[in-house]
Amino acid sequence: MRIPGLMILLPLLVLHGPAKALDMKDYDALNRAAVDGHVLPRYDALAAATAKLEQTAKAFCAAPAADRRIESLQQAYHDAADAWQDIQHVRFGPVDLFFRSQRFAFWPDPRNTIGKQMSELLAKHAGGSLNADTLGRGSVAVQGLPAMERMAFGDDAKKLQTGPDAAFRCGYVTAIAENMAVMARETRQEWREPGIGFAAQMLKPGQGADPRYRDAQEATLELFKSLYTAIELAADHKLARPLGASIDDARPRLAESWRSERSLRNIQRNLAAAADLYATAFAPKVPDKSLDAAIRASFAQAQASAAALPMPLEHAVQDIAARKAAEKLAADTLALKAVVMQRLPEALQIPVGFNALDGD
Repeated sequence: MRIPGLMILLPLLVLHGPAKALDMKDYDALNRAAVDGHVLPRYDALAAATAKLEQTAKAFCAAPAADRRIESLQQAYHDAADAWQDIQHVRFGPVDLFFRSQRFAFWPDPRNTIGKQMSELLAKHAGGSLNADTLGRGSVAVQGLPAMERMAFGDDAKKLQTGPDAAFRCGYVTAIAENMAVMARETRQEWREPGIGFAAQMLKPGQGADPRYRDAQEATLELFKSLYTAIELAADHKLARPLGASIDDARPRLAESWRSERSLRNIQRNLAAAADLYATAFAPKVPDKSLDAAIRASFAQAQASAAALPMPLEHAVQDIAARKAAEKLAADTLALKAVVMQRLPEALQIPVGFNALDGD
């Protein structure tokens, strides 16, 4: 795919004079703003949304089959998916333990591992039962939001109401929701635990015999990786994979959430989350205000392009008229990625080495 104008913003990013040297107090302030103003509220929201999804799934399945309204379950899924997309970019800390991140959302899935393993699970357990604890100790591919999406949308949604294995399917949906609620609650608690939680470790680096972060600058690098990850996921995976090199090469079913037609919504949430993290934590410490303005403008452009897409991404990549808007979104997101990666670490004196972004 040709991405015209990829570097269009870069000529604007000229530093005027020597950059102000940041000290550890600056990094401390940046980290605290990020943790208190961005990370913790979003894990609170994830815990609340997954708890609501669990309640909704249980109420849905407790109702007689004829009275089950799939729309309530679908809305609760969307709310939980929104909350996950808002914090998906933070891949360090408690969510990195016990494969929680992959268990929340195993994606991309190029070999359809989810579909194969879910089919095996449904065939093996039909007529039986499945609880959240058993599910949580199993394969990451049959847990989380992608599995819930498959069960709650399309033809499978009808099977939650009718059919010989409706009871087991409903139990499976409830187990998925309960397992996510447990993970979200544990992740939130492990961040917030007074004195020893992950927030304390990040905001008080260098303490103890084996500190997770040696100093505040090292913790800032971790946060920068999260900022970059949100943009990279949108640009290199959520857009590039379904878009393909041309309309003939488009692969709409490689979009992240094509069954629920929320793949574009995911990207919009990711970009909004990255913009919030930048504005909340990073922007106040950028010495060159022209650079700050250019980064903010790049965020605004990418978000405007995402808002302008006239139809779901799954359809736009194969639509002659709408594809141009999808390609513009891809170009603007790549430009944003380039600006953030090429200029922000230098401005904030963040030591992004060759392998600094490995694993994200």
